[in-house]
Amino acid sequence: MDDLEQRIQNLEQEVVRLSAHTGGFSTDNLLFRHPAWPAALALAAIVSGVFGLGLPQHYYQPLFAVLALVLAYHRRFWVLPQNHWRWPLLLLNFVLLSLCFKLLIGGGITYPLDWLKTPILTKTPLPADSSWYENVIPKFKLEWQAIPDVSNWSLNLSKVQALLLLATLGGALFRFQPFASYVALVLLIASIPSLIQFHWDWVVIFLILTGITFYIQSNLKLTSLRRKPETDETTESSSTDSDR
Repeated sequence: MDDLEQRIQNLEQEVVRLSAHTGGFSTDNLLFRHPAWPAALALAAIVSGVFGLGLPQHYYQPLFAVLALVLAYHRRFWVLPQNHWRWPLLLLNFVLLSLCFKLLIGGGITYPLDWLKTPILTKTPLPADSSWYENVIPKFKLEWQAIPDVSNWSLNLSKVQALLLLATLGGALFRFQPFASYVALVLLIASIPSLIQFHWDWVVIFLILTGITFYIQSNLKLTSLRRKPETDETTESSSTDSDR
């Protein structure tokens, strides 16, 4: 049994060695491996995002972007290239994430009760050459007047969205799925007034380009992590052949 296992192990090492010499299937052969591709796509996504969403208007959006960026690089979802593309790509990813959070928590200051008004009658001022009839029976017109301290009540929707987003992430982190689902639904309903104000022709392009950009950077991560095990396995197989 030990001899059979040794033969199987030698066969696996030989297959790895042959695949390493022939190239095999690896993301190293992809054209999009160069960091210039995600940088160019990120720049195009930022332009479409600014046209569709506008610039971030609350400090919560870049703050969440920094936290997401640190988490992504700490968990090795993306890996920065080891050359002069490092800082431009880092800056572009930060702007992209800021625009993504503008989509999620970009409600800003809203006036939810600005429609609440009371009708009042106002007297129409008479011209200088008005007749005696107009002086006796004045004209009135109906106007709608805002209620003081009620119609002008403002709400920072970005803070409400940020609170709901944190609650959703907390529920997902502790695997309390019903709570996370309900809070996410409330977040979606609360975001409807701000979502309908965006230019969705540009937003769709922004989302597509952003997804492609992040996917390419994920492939770069897989390439960089896969390169070392292949080298180690090739070295190990070569040493095994020399021993035999």
